[in-house]
Amino acid sequence: MTAPLRFGILGAARIAPKALTMPAQAIDSIELTRVAARDTARAEAFAAEHGVGGVSDDYDALLAADDVDVVYNPLPMHLHAEWTIKALRAGKHVLCEKPFASNADEAREMVRVAEETGMVLGEAFHHRYHPLFVRLLDLVAAGTIGDVTRVEASFNITIGKPDIRWDYASSGGSLMDLGCYPLIWARHIVQAQHPGAEPTVSAAGAIEEPEHIDASSWAELEFPGGATARIESSMIEPDHEVSLSVIGTEGSIDVDNPIAPQKGNSLTVNTAGGQTKGKIAGGTTYEHMLRVFCDHIIHGVDFPTMAADSIANMEAIDAIYIAAGLPRRAAL
Repeated sequence: MTAPLRFGILGAARIAPKALTMPAQAIDSIELTRVAARDTARAEAFAAEHGVGGVSDDYDALLAADDVDVVYNPLPMHLHAEWTIKALRAGKHVLCEKPFASNADEAREMVRVAEETGMVLGEAFHHRYHPLFVRLLDLVAAGTIGDVTRVEASFNITIGKPDIRWDYASSGGSLMDLGCYPLIWARHIVQAQHPGAEPTVSAAGAIEEPEHIDASSWAELEFPGGATARIESSMIEPDHEVSLSVIGTEGSIDVDNPIAPQKGNSLTVNTAGGQTKGKIAGGTTYEHMLRVFCDHIIHGVDFPTMAADSIANMEAIDAIYIAAGLPRRAAL
């Protein structure tokens, strides 16, 4: 397959302009050809505002379109598996928003269908592709702070009601929408030194309100090799708080704004030799992610957030919910 890749968008979601249509303007290998929404008028307005070439009457029509190579799936979380699988079976590559699925069972089926059809299926964990996070992983892998012993990460904000993230039927919850980030940060940081190391949950808890929804949650994780992590997420935190710290046997690294480094960031490294601190330059996380995703489809370069990695992140999310005394999403 060669560029440009023709993208179709399932749903006129709030995230789509920031995650796709705006950064795509700087990427010659992307052409935005179609959008579909439950309300055709809304899709037409979205297309006109964001430079999308055409509108499909519904999701099925978009999947059947000849001018779509890649489907971007930003639908509500409980619809990720259904429409990703339909898109793969329709012969489309898929970039699916995080969290990948409602649970690990769905994730495994999505990956199985991608392998069966030979289509590319990636998960849109955009932070992973920014130079800030790449630099962090390089420092950890090089042993700059010795062996990683502890990761502490949080993503706490206020999400007002009503919102589908407060709805169990939509696979909502703070861990799903927010905590998936600290979780994957911890996993990838430890794996920079111990490839393939996956955590077990030693303890977890949540504020449950309403029923089955974690308004906030926390978990203690243990990794093979001895590293531990604490991850936290909240939809009821009055102050926006995103933090990431890595402690090693010979130093530490603090990351300011790992989620949106284009809005300002810093990386602070402390070792016996002293401290270095500075900003890591780069465009938006989404632009970096889209470039790598297109390069993966066209040139076969590595796209880390897909396949086994997506399954493993959902398995850990399931385990945290169970340890916290809450049901997995879509599991009632």
